[in-house]
Amino acid sequence: MVETTKRLSAGTFKKCDMHIHSSSCYSRDYEKSEFFDALTGGDLDVVAVTDHNSVDVKLLSELQGVLAKENKTLIGGVELNVKLHPDTIKQYNLTLGKGSKGEYFHAIVWFSMEDAEAMAQVVTHLFEKRLLAEKGAPSDGKPAIQPQSPKSFSKMTEGKAIFLEEFQKEAAAIPHFFIPHENKDRSLSSYLPNNCQANLDYKDRLFYYSHAMAVEGGSKSRKSISTGMAEELETTVAALFFSDAKTTEEIGSRFTWIDFDGDLESLLLAISDPESRIKTSDEYPELPQTNTGSFLESVSFNTRVNGTTDDDRPVTLYFSPGYNGIVGSRGSGKSMLACLLANKGVDTYSRFVDADSVKFKMQDGVSTSNRPKCLYLGQGELEEIYRSGKYEQIPFLDEHISPLKERAKKGSGEAADRLETWLNLGERLLEAFCAKYPSGLQRINHLDAAVPSGITIEEPPLPAGDASQVAKAKDSLNVIDDKLKAASEAIGSIEFNASYPEDNTLFEALEAETRAIQNDVEAVIKRIERFSDGLGKVDPSWFSRREELVSLFSETLNTANNASGSTMLAQYQKQTKATATFLDDLLSLRISLKHVDEEAQTAYERMHKPIDPVPLQNGDEPIEVSLFYEDDSTYDDKRANLLGASSSKDLQALAEAFLRQADRRRMHRLFDGRKFKSCSSRDLGSHYKKYFELAKTTICAAGCLKTQIKIDEKPIDDMSPGTKAQALLKLFLNDSVASGRWAYVIIDQPEDNLDVATIKDFLIDRLKQLKLNVQFFVVSHSAPVIVNGDARTVIVCNNDDNGISYVSGPMNEKSIKQSIADVLDGGERYLKMRLNKYNFQVGDHS
Repeated sequence: MVETTKRLSAGTFKKCDMHIHSSSCYSRDYEKSEFFDALTGGDLDVVAVTDHNSVDVKLLSELQGVLAKENKTLIGGVELNVKLHPDTIKQYNLTLGKGSKGEYFHAIVWFSMEDAEAMAQVVTHLFEKRLLAEKGAPSDGKPAIQPQSPKSFSKMTEGKAIFLEEFQKEAAAIPHFFIPHENKDRSLSSYLPNNCQANLDYKDRLFYYSHAMAVEGGSKSRKSISTGMAEELETTVAALFFSDAKTTEEIGSRFTWIDFDGDLESLLLAISDPESRIKTSDEYPELPQTNTGSFLESVSFNTRVNGTTDDDRPVTLYFSPGYNGIVGSRGSGKSMLACLLANKGVDTYSRFVDADSVKFKMQDGVSTSNRPKCLYLGQGELEEIYRSGKYEQIPFLDEHISPLKERAKKGSGEAADRLETWLNLGERLLEAFCAKYPSGLQRINHLDAAVPSGITIEEPPLPAGDASQVAKAKDSLNVIDDKLKAASEAIGSIEFNASYPEDNTLFEALEAETRAIQNDVEAVIKRIERFSDGLGKVDPSWFSRREELVSLFSETLNTANNASGSTMLAQYQKQTKATATFLDDLLSLRISLKHVDEEAQTAYERMHKPIDPVPLQNGDEPIEVSLFYEDDSTYDDKRANLLGASSSKDLQALAEAFLRQADRRRMHRLFDGRKFKSCSSRDLGSHYKKYFELAKTTICAAGCLKTQIKIDEKPIDDMSPGTKAQALLKLFLNDSVASGRWAYVIIDQPEDNLDVATIKDFLIDRLKQLKLNVQFFVVSHSAPVIVNGDARTVIVCNNDDNGISYVSGPMNEKSIKQSIADVLDGGERYLKMRLNKYNFQVGDHS
């Protein structure tokens, strides 16, 4: 029961099953106690007992007391068999359904419990009249029907129908609701088929001129009436959905969420605005108001009289979780209350309110000075659009976009850092390449010659030469000759003279042999002299030709080996390898520079578009908020501005500059002449250094961050001031408002900056859509905003000699109605449009 109590006290939707038959109805077999237990034990907030053609006042009164103890509400009801009078059928040229469908239709009638007895008398009288007419008894005579129990009387009326016209006449003084069946058995459209235009026209008039009419049969049932009212009369028939339970277990199995206070007066507000206040369980099985656990239940503060603290008066205002309207004459404290709720600019109202006394109480929470998180659109915030056409400085927009800007600046900074990192990498790559190849371009001219064979012929050992041998021999003979002559003289000095006779023979023999040897030596000397003379006569040219040929052979062999031998091949291969390494390094440099360029471009684009556009929704309309930088130059544009017209306009130009460095004029023309004027006579390294200095100061600079808002793909900057105001209001009321981020939303007098069409076609419908999920406080002096916008609670502000005061209540409360009529533009007229069933007039008893 706690959940039911909360719903009843929260000023929001009630779970209603208002088509239930009691034990007093002939069509149900369950006992009264079983019926009562099913109602008290369930989670329904509001029930209506609608027995067939009978009102058991005693049972209803007893049930009302039982349900009241469980914080449940009972509404009186009856389900009637109804048909049209033949005169009406003839007058409007109506066509009835075929067969039994054209006999009558079912309709539920609701009334307050205070009128139960009166309605019971009307229903009983009409059906007794019908029963007597069938029996042929005079209608003005005494009743021929004996008193019956409610269930017996209900049984007697089975299959019998009364005239709608007679019921309308006799029940005219009793406030009631008339709800025909649709999309189910005995429906109005079975009785008056929709294939006849006269039938459709009649039903349109029937419903349009009675705000206390609706249909029962779920969300699809209203289609059975006509689309004409919605398309031509801009009126929506309320479609309801109830169990019509056959057993007690089925009670509450189908139901309708109705945003009202459990009485007929507030039910009229719901019936007259079904799109805002009525949701059937076939579409909404759960409570439609999603924020009932987290909304501002009340605010309390002290108001001041005459600007002093001597007569502070405590004020506590209670709110509904949906739409709360704030009204009052000018200077009555409307905007002050809005500022209190938003905790903005409260100091400006210090003469009227004690800012330190303000306390906020969330649902099921405690009072605290800490304001819940809310969204605020102050009075006149949109006026800047009309003054200057600018919208960037509108406070709510700044609050909405500031977090995005912080994210964008952070993202831009990170992207700029990445961009500079990539540029630094490109600079280091070029520096490293230049250091590795300080002489610049590696030539490949050696490739023009044939590749050396790599074959080396080994030179054979060569003789020293014959001519030298002759000279050497002559020299040797001269030495020998000298030595032989000395030997001859030595031999000639040898003498043998015997001193004794016995020695003569011996000495003679010795002497003879000595002389023979001396003769032999002298003969050899002579021969040597002849041979030496012969050697001296040998012609040296005899040997020179041979020696020239041998020398030529040696030279030729060495020349051949030097030209295509293994040494030359090794040198060729070394040079080729060095060239290939250079070309590989050059290719790697170009690929790396291309990658650096691509990454730098990605970082640049991210820097200029730091966050993805934020998609929002306003109902069916897409909203896109994007942040960008005013400088729309591309990365290619910025880079091209640093390079010459003859260059490739990308980082490959820097690699090309390396290849041209031998010709400084050609190399210099690859760079922008004006920006690199100081480097015109300097080397490649100076150009590289200048390029990256300029790149880091120009390419890495993002500029001024701007905001772009698109509504339905149309940039807000292209709109007129009035359309901008409407577009910004759509942004303010985008779907994320209901995301749970804010406890409530405050809008102070939006009509000041909006045209009538925007209020009618957008603001009112948008408030109705969003109020199911987030609490609203709308300050307004416009009756359509408050009345048509369907404020659930209205806070009336007043400022008189006793200071500022506030009262609050539902729109149908007498004092609230009076205040709406007094202070809102067109207030009485718009109230009449909502409450015309009772012919509302200012001062009527509510």
